[in-house]
Amino acid sequence: MKKAITIIIFLSAVFCLQAQDLSWDIRFQKVQEVIPISQIIRMQTGEVFRFSILPGEDAFCYIILYDSQRQVSVLHDKPLPGGAERNFGQFALTEPSGTETIYVIMSVERQVNLENLILNFNRNPKSRQHSNNLYREVVALQNTVSRLGEPASSYIPSGGTARGAEQYVTRFSGNSLYVRAITIRH
Repeated sequence: MKKAITIIIFLSAVFCLQAQDLSWDIRFQKVQEVIPISQIIRMQTGEVFRFSILPGEDAFCYIILYDSQRQVSVLHDKPLPGGAERNFGQFALTEPSGTETIYVIMSVERQVNLENLILNFNRNPKSRQHSNNLYREVVALQNTVSRLGEPASSYIPSGGTARGAEQYVTRFSGNSLYVRAITIRH
């Protein structure tokens, strides 16, 4: 009897741990071409891009842009329902040329400190202090996740186009918090 109870408790604990993991897909497109986000994306000033996110289950999503002028923008800071794809963009790359970094933060749990910093930033987006605080928190979250050993992403087929070209998404799974930087040079 003790063995049966121990096994049930063990299986319950394993199930609870698995339930805390997050699975989500991201698709990054310029024109009609899907680009893998595992590398630096090279584009021209004036080119347009978009991306979409599909969480496997309900998740908190925060998207922060750090542009070539070292300005911070909050593109998204709300939960996303599981199974519903959300499209972001048409974003055009503008002068000055340089590096744009989009930080996609996906989490099973609400990131309270990040949300408070976003709230402060949104109250006064011109404040350099609020921008710096928000950017430092994003980098701190990224460093925390990288120390946890983020599992590798998978580049998987997700359908095709009318011309028969295969489309792909990048899938992440196995952790409860992700900070994915998408780097664009133009």
